[in-house]
Amino acid sequence: MVIITTELPTTPLSPNSRAHWRTKHKASKRLKNITAFSTATAIVREQLVGQPFHEVTLLATYYHKCRRRRDPDNHIAMLKYAIDGLVLGGLLIDDDKITLKPVQFAIDKDNPRLELLVTFDE
Repeated sequence: MVIITTELPTTPLSPNSRAHWRTKHKASKRLKNITAFSTATAIVREQLVGQPFHEVTLLATYYHKCRRRRDPDNHIAMLKYAIDGLVLGGLLIDDDKITLKPVQFAIDKDNPRLELLVTFDE
């Protein structure tokens, strides 16, 4: 089991966003790269260097600044770029065998973030 902490996906990455494709591309690339760096750091910290994993269970917790109603389905869609970062960072072989648990929400005014709890099924 390992916890990967990354930044929250920005508004252009929402499925309801009408952002220009270039804006969306920049935001997705940024989130993938930040998540890949956090993943590589966690791999070294947890001594998971070696063969990447194939089957995992993922629990995502979004820590937002304020309490308001959020749509879990949209937040699941925004996980795509963070999951791509897990693959890019070397934790997963591919993202085709991930079991997603329901998205959770919490409040942290000082440190909004996305935490990915990855449990290895192998």
